[in-house]
Amino acid sequence: MFSVGIIIPSWHYWANPSKIQPMYELHFATVIDSHFSKTKDVKVSIIDLRGIRSDQQIYHIPEHDAYFYWIPKTGDYKGMVKVAGQIKLHYPKAKHAAGGTHIDIFREDCANDFDAIVIGPGEESFISIIKDCRKGSLKKIYKADYADIPYGGYPFMRRHYLPDTAIVNNLLFEKYGADIRSTCVLFSRGCCFKCKFCVYNVPSIIQMKSPAMIENEIKYLKEEYSVQAINLKDEICIPISRDTAIPFMEAIGRGGVMWRGQTTVVGITEEKMALAKKSGCIELAVGVESVSQKVLDIIDKKITVEQIKHFIKLCKEHGIKCKMCLIFGLPGEPENIVDLTRAFVEEVKPDYVSLSGLDPVPGSDIYRNHKRYGIKHIDENWEKHAHLLYRFSDSEEVGLPFEYEKDTSWGKAFSREDIIENIRRMQQYLRDQKMTY
Repeated sequence: MFSVGIIIPSWHYWANPSKIQPMYELHFATVIDSHFSKTKDVKVSIIDLRGIRSDQQIYHIPEHDAYFYWIPKTGDYKGMVKVAGQIKLHYPKAKHAAGGTHIDIFREDCANDFDAIVIGPGEESFISIIKDCRKGSLKKIYKADYADIPYGGYPFMRRHYLPDTAIVNNLLFEKYGADIRSTCVLFSRGCCFKCKFCVYNVPSIIQMKSPAMIENEIKYLKEEYSVQAINLKDEICIPISRDTAIPFMEAIGRGGVMWRGQTTVVGITEEKMALAKKSGCIELAVGVESVSQKVLDIIDKKITVEQIKHFIKLCKEHGIKCKMCLIFGLPGEPENIVDLTRAFVEEVKPDYVSLSGLDPVPGSDIYRNHKRYGIKHIDENWEKHAHLLYRFSDSEEVGLPFEYEKDTSWGKAFSREDIIENIRRMQQYLRDQKMTY
């Protein structure tokens, strides 16, 4: 029996790393189990390191023949390399393979830290790695193209690899009731937009699960975990294409659960919003990023301030709560960004606002071409590239690992200290208005 351990990183940069569920790890475990289900000679386990001190992690890791790491966020990389190093000391015969966006970006460096690296999607590569490990012919690089590996071509992720407490909680929908059993789902992957600050458009196309698979997954979650509500972790939870959006939301509706997710203002119509409400949607988060049209144009958001206003108006008309997501510290911000944002919030009155500080994450256009955006320095301490600053709490001070030039092609820029102060001022205002969670 060949055994595989899939590592969940600590997610040290989140105020509550146990609030959401590890979608990638559950997905890959399910894919591997499904592939070897007939031979039953491969055993997969998920090793959850969330909430465990770094000096204690090795004592929670049993011996396996191979360990897999999926690292989409640069902030997890250093920690994962440390874990792999500890495992190598305790279980020297084991092999280590890693994939994810960070690996795609820094291939040569990552190849030095792991026995094998995965470029592109991991489904078929991880299966090949297992086969090659067993034959003693492990290669250094495994590469595939997302266009050839459809997300909907694999079974929906099973959750039995983790205890129930790691799968279901009452925190995801706490604004809507104290005891709503909820969990995260991922019905699609990828994003067709190319915002200059983002690296989550991997793949750059959207790959969907089928309506039947969506229904079956919701049924499974209700029967096995008594789930009442689901948090869609899709980059765009309401598909832009009407032909895709209608059957997608109808499938969720037939599942009979409450749901919330994040989406874009692009392609939102009266019809889609009405169907979202009918299907059980109670909240939509929307990536506004900035209320300055100049900034939206610089980051290539491909939306307008008027579209944002229309989206929030539609949410209100259909009884769906709206969470507006903003980023401070983007290139081209006007000097009055705080006042401008406050005025916008007071005008459109979203239900909630999530404010973060910019992190020019590796792989983004702002990171690759930082001089073009007036940035003179980016900190290469990977642990600081974990998440947007203050996304979920004031203690998450890991972002803003960069400094603008004093003067840029867009005018005078904020200093790092100025950006942090702007965030604190705006956050206090939002707390006073009871618009944060």
